[in-house]
Amino acid sequence: MKTNTIIILLITFYSVTILSQNSTINITSPTSLNVKAIDDFLVPVNGLQNNANQSAVALLNIQNVKNLIYNTQPSIYYFSGVEKIYGEKPKNLFTDLNSLSNLNNVISLKNNIEIIIIKLENTNQLNSTISLELFSSFKNLKYIYIISSFDTTAQAIANMIVGSNDQYSVFFNVEKGDTN
Repeated sequence: MKTNTIIILLITFYSVTILSQNSTINITSPTSLNVKAIDDFLVPVNGLQNNANQSAVALLNIQNVKNLIYNTQPSIYYFSGVEKIYGEKPKNLFTDLNSLSNLNNVISLKNNIEIIIIKLENTNQLNSTISLELFSSFKNLKYIYIISSFDTTAQAIANMIVGSNDQYSVFFNVEKGDTN
């Protein structure tokens, strides 16, 4: 009887260990970030009309992004280690992939930034990563907008993003030609 009890306990502990290892693997597996093309992001989804509150929030969100992208805003430009501030309480931060690692140390007016616009200049940059942790000190950041000067896809941009944060919406656009 004692031997049977010990065997049952060993089997139970062994099974629990295997199950908990599987759970751990699933928890730590990367989650795919929903990256959209800017045109897809700015078009309301038909299914949103089912819930008036969600629809109103989505439409306000879309209007806010349009305002940030298409209208003149107080902005910070940070390229090649140089920070230039235009206006009071900037909402936009323009930068490039090479400057991202210094943002937390250099950008002085972080509190009002709602959108970070990151410029990609060549296809080799698709092999780089963008850690969402870099943006943790930007308290009002809602949007990460990646502008590529070459053809790319939402999946290629999503593969660059490290970490997950439901706080940010990530979208991209391909703008070939001179954007300076």
